[in-house]
Amino acid sequence: MNTFLTGWLRWLVLRWSRREIVLTGGCRQCGTCCRRIQIQSGHRWLRSRRAFARLQQACPEYQRFAIIGRDRRGLLIFSCSALQPDNRCGDYAQRPSICRQFPEKALYLCGGTLPQGCGFKLSGGVTFARRLQQAQDKNSSRRQTTQPS
Repeated sequence: MNTFLTGWLRWLVLRWSRREIVLTGGCRQCGTCCRRIQIQSGHRWLRSRRAFARLQQACPEYQRFAIIGRDRRGLLIFSCSALQPDNRCGDYAQRPSICRQFPEKALYLCGGTLPQGCGFKLSGGVTFARRLQQAQDKNSSRRQTTQPS
């Protein structure tokens, strides 16, 4: 199934079931996300060297990324030059927002997947905040029905 259709179906199921995108897990420092990155400029995934050059000119922090190929959809794949041999960022304090925000929940809605072996997981579900609110509402309604008039 193509990624657009997958993303659209995910959105539809989330909407219908009144669920949200839930991010669980944590970084295992495998470095895969730094070796095979896809980058957006605005709301579009980069497909051309020219678009990447414009992004680098507008946002110099993207100079750290190098094009290493394309995926099956023709989107550019990048690698980060700040990745150290121990899979840690050599410029962690100055890392760009794409790194700070990884993994973006929007990845789930565009039909994408996380790198194999990644410690994070994106799925449709009920967030902890919503579960807590539901429990509080349930307790509140119980108290109201058990109080003497």
